[in-house]
Amino acid sequence: MSGIPKLNEEIMKACQLYVDNLIKPIHSLGKLEEMAVRIAGIRGEVKPSYLNKALVIFGGDTAVDGENKTKGQLSHDEMKLVAQGYGPVNVIARNLESPVYLVDVGLEKDTSDIEGVLTKKMIHGTHHGHPAMDDEVVNGAVSIGMSVAKTLASQGVEAAGLGNIGERSLLSALAVTAAVMKEDLMKVSAKGGYSIRLAGIGNFGENPIGNLAEVGSCEIAALFGFVVEAARNGMIVAFDNAVTGAAVLAAVTVYPEIRNFVFPSVYYEEPVHKMQMQKLGMHAYLHYDFTEAEGFGSALGLSLLDAAIDMLNQMKTFGTADVDVAIDGAGSGRQRKEIR
Repeated sequence: MSGIPKLNEEIMKACQLYVDNLIKPIHSLGKLEEMAVRIAGIRGEVKPSYLNKALVIFGGDTAVDGENKTKGQLSHDEMKLVAQGYGPVNVIARNLESPVYLVDVGLEKDTSDIEGVLTKKMIHGTHHGHPAMDDEVVNGAVSIGMSVAKTLASQGVEAAGLGNIGERSLLSALAVTAAVMKEDLMKVSAKGGYSIRLAGIGNFGENPIGNLAEVGSCEIAALFGFVVEAARNGMIVAFDNAVTGAAVLAAVTVYPEIRNFVFPSVYYEEPVHKMQMQKLGMHAYLHYDFTEAEGFGSALGLSLLDAAIDMLNQMKTFGTADVDVAIDGAGSGRQRKEIR
């Protein structure tokens, strides 16, 4: 049993009626309205109050077998920058009044010298090969991610933005995405008159640990564990790039009901991210031309959650403002003075 709670459908219906009666053309705020209704269903309140938020960034390097020219120094320095509060993500986090948590599960270099980093290193960088890790490392990383989510939930965190720091992590994101989409890729290749073979990859939904060990990376495994446990605790998760997207895709593959708790924040002109969004059947809310990691896009996604709650709590209905409701068109009959 996944233990993932269900959305409160009755609350969502009531919230949708309330949103339809805010002083605006009906459905005119688009995705923001959908976000508000889903937040209400998760929180069990028609007009939920502001969410306690946090940014959680997992660190892990990929392809450390001579491929990373800096030998992990670049990601070490990036982790230190964010820990000191100087990263782009820190600017957004301060505006959101959200703490930024840094967890090193698999960076190549030691990070015990960086104040503010929780060092839970399972491996000094993930290898580029098959298998990338062993099952023990993956189990450990998943457990760390789950433990972080459980701890934050116990501290009252209701929404978390995901981030990653690490060199060549897109390689692992691509490999995990391909493993999840194995059947899709084989069908597409067959139609094109060629074959594709993914050695060592079985059914991801039935054996996520084995498949993550085969082709994944430590930070994606930790992110996977975090997403699963966050959903179990009713926590909203915002994700952004192909690395955080790989973890979400993997989690939704194992437990489809997790989909209700995840919000894709940013659209990237990047093929792996596009594949993930198509498989998930999701559309990101923000379209910006940037490639920054560190959870920057997820932090922006958290700001949209605030915007959706602002809409619910600060806009007035036709009834409370004593404004005439629609007498024809899409709002006719739906917009009523008694909705307050």
